[in-house]
Amino acid sequence: FKGKCQLAGQTSNVYGFRAEEHYAGSEVVSYGQLAGDIDNIAALGKLTCSKAAGCFNQIAKAVKKCVKSNPDFVRDTIAAAEAAYKLSAQADVEAFVASKSDTLFGELANMAMGEFNSASDIENFVNEYVSGNLKAQVASDASAAIAEAKELAIQWCAGDCTDESAAFRKVSLQRNARWTVS
Repeated sequence: FKGKCQLAGQTSNVYGFRAEEHYAGSEVVSYGQLAGDIDNIAALGKLTCSKAAGCFNQIAKAVKKCVKSNPDFVRDTIAAAEAAYKLSAQADVEAFVASKSDTLFGELANMAMGEFNSASDIENFVNEYVSGNLKAQVASDASAAIAEAKELAIQWCAGDCTDESAAFRKVSLQRNARWTVS
């Protein structure tokens, strides 16, 4: 990362390392552990408030540049993500779904995994079963949702909600930790 995303990327990596260390060896996370991590989460939230818009704009500009120079950029990116998923995560996802086979979630996830083996399977399904009008409505709704999410984020950051939320969660988690038998 460079430019406006550099500090956000570095800090999120540091948080990731801190979280890994904080929760290491925990099969089940306790309220006390969560309370002890709230300050890190709040710091990451405050950084996000200060850097997210610029970083998002930087990434959006880079993606537009890539799409302009390579008309297949999105398709190539999806193919690369699909290959990475198959290489590094697919076996874990399949094992997780198999472990939930006796639940409704497990059944539904298993059916979806049997039906959709690639991004092109999903694209073919959408093209076959979703009308053009519905696709346009979904695209319009997605654009509206993005605009609304951006406005909510602006209000959240301007209202200093990160500190207020972190303080509330920390107190409530500490209270729960006292009342929970480990």
